[in-house]
Amino acid sequence: MPFVWINGQFVDDASASVSVRDTGLLHAIGVFTTMHATSGRVLRLDHHLQRLRDSCDELFIPVLHKDDAIRAAIDELLKRNELTEARLRLTVTRGTSIDDPLRGLRVEPTALITASPFDPYPSEYYEKGLTAIVLDDQKLNPYDIQAGHKTLDYFSRLTALREANRRGAGEAFWFNVHNYLQSGSISNVFVVKNSIVYTPPTNEELRAPSLKAAVPYPRSNVLPGTTRGAVIDLALKEGIDLRIGALTINELVDADEVFITNSVMGVMPVCRIERKAVGNEKPGEITRRLGAKLDLE
Repeated sequence: MPFVWINGQFVDDASASVSVRDTGLLHAIGVFTTMHATSGRVLRLDHHLQRLRDSCDELFIPVLHKDDAIRAAIDELLKRNELTEARLRLTVTRGTSIDDPLRGLRVEPTALITASPFDPYPSEYYEKGLTAIVLDDQKLNPYDIQAGHKTLDYFSRLTALREANRRGAGEAFWFNVHNYLQSGSISNVFVVKNSIVYTPPTNEELRAPSLKAAVPYPRSNVLPGTTRGAVIDLALKEGIDLRIGALTINELVDADEVFITNSVMGVMPVCRIERKAVGNEKPGEITRRLGAKLDLE
């Protein structure tokens, strides 16, 4: 029976539970991050924890456990589940409200970590690339308080991904209410044109005066993905011209290369958008170069 870590305790998966009054269950008030462990080590763990804490601060979700305690819990959880290659998920909800007679109303958040064997994407996907669809019946609202955060409110994204799968695709591209590209359902997106890599900005990046003046929308839905950040750093290190800015549907479908990123897939080529081939319908040189280098990070 696999173990999970919940609120500082290790319990078997079947015994783990949350309150029926937990706001994560009742109102989807919570955030999470999905991580990849290889050789018993979680890749870019510091970035995952910092992003989660930043989201919790902005969404009024307390985090009672310090980073060192979470790191130790992850290490122990991997050992108890006898895993070296694993997919982990850290979830924090606002928990339940407790009427304390001494301190008044207080919040007891829920924190839990799960670990399961790592199931990589088939190698064929990296060799031939994914097909992606373009969503035209749903738009992202950058003015929502949850915009740019990885929250438990994931139903819309999962229904879009299900529709993509129904149409023989592996991802669905989302645009905001201003009709600019933001992300995939479960990934960040990059576009390559004339050997220049482009990606839409996050809210943090939009605070830069140069971007704020150049981007035709004031707020973003783009998640500051840990793999996205690693790819940006890697591109700069490799001398690849990378630019952050607004992207239209025309720039997406006219790209020489398109690739998507997350912690599980790494760098994944997208070689078809709907029925239109991207470039020569094969993973491009820059996509392959970044994917190969990222695996070594």
